Amino acid sequence: MGKDFYQVLGVSESASPEEVKKAFRKLAKRYHPDRHHGDKAAEQKFKEVSEAYNTLSDKNKRAEYDTLRRYGAFAGAGAGQGRGGGGFGNGNVDFSQFFREGSGPQGGGFQTFRSSGIDGMDGFEDILASFFGGGFASGGSRTKTGRRARQTRPQKKRHVNMSLTVSLREAAFGTTRKIRDSHTGRTLSVKIPAGIENGGKIRLAGQGRPDTFGGIGGDLILTVQVMSDQNFQRKGNDIHTSVGISFKQAALGDKVQVKTLTKTVAVNIPAGTQPGTVLRLRGVGLAVGDARGDLYVRVDVAIPKTLTEQQRQMLDEWPE
Repeated sequence: MGKDFYQVLGVSESASPEEVKKAFRKLAKRYHPDRHHGDKAAEQKFKEVSEAYNTLSDKNKRAEYDTLRRYGAFAGAGAGQGRGGGGFGNGNVDFSQFFREGSGPQGGGFQTFRSSGIDGMDGFEDILASFFGGGFASGGSRTKTGRRARQTRPQKKRHVNMSLTVSLREAAFGTTRKIRDSHTGRTLSVKIPAGIENGGKIRLAGQGRPDTFGGIGGDLILTVQVMSDQNFQRKGNDIHTSVGISFKQAALGDKVQVKTLTKTVAVNIPAGTQPGTVLRLRGVGLAVGDARGDLYVRVDVAIPKTLTEQQRQMLDEWPE
């Protein structure tokens, strides 16, 4: 009879859908091409396992396969010639071909056939006539039931997930990076959009892992990880930073230079500024589209560790 999908997966004919799925996952993991680069035998085994699961995991396909399998075994047991036609001989027919990809035994894409004559030969004759022409109907005439081949569902795309690390400035203003896809060995150019946040995703359509059976490949999904910056912290479109000033500048006030992501700006320090005070510079944050954030500057006051006698005396005389 050729390949037996139940034997391929190592399950019984009465196996439940859960048992079929469990067996497939175990074998698919064992023979997956990613674990056997260049191993043609493992690749062929993986295809056989996938082919068997694709059929046995689908209720309708499994029922049709069981019908073909049952009559194939009958022919091999001595049925000889089919009614009114050439028959199967000793039953050496690989029924797995009927469930491969394509339009017919040799093509590509699973094609199955609906059958309602399970108890008799009518439905089975329709299936056989679809592959071998006439010669299977009672009295030698070809059956004409008007039944049409059922279109199978497309295979689920195999997406690939990768991470990409960028600096805060690259995330803020956008950049173009080249990455190497470890699954395919390809080098891809990726445009990082300005304003992307930590954990943001970029989808490259069709750049995922190719389908095992030659179908459309999945997508490559990049998760962007933004590195922390020692001088700046981003919160939405706002940028947070800090500036250090002396005790004198805090007490008397001053104008200091503060670095932003793009330039250096002058910031007024009011007299009597307390340590930890946060100054807000409107519109100096990150611009994403039409929205622009603010720059928040935390003031760190350096308290002198040593004082001269004169300074100490002045502080002693300072009113509480």
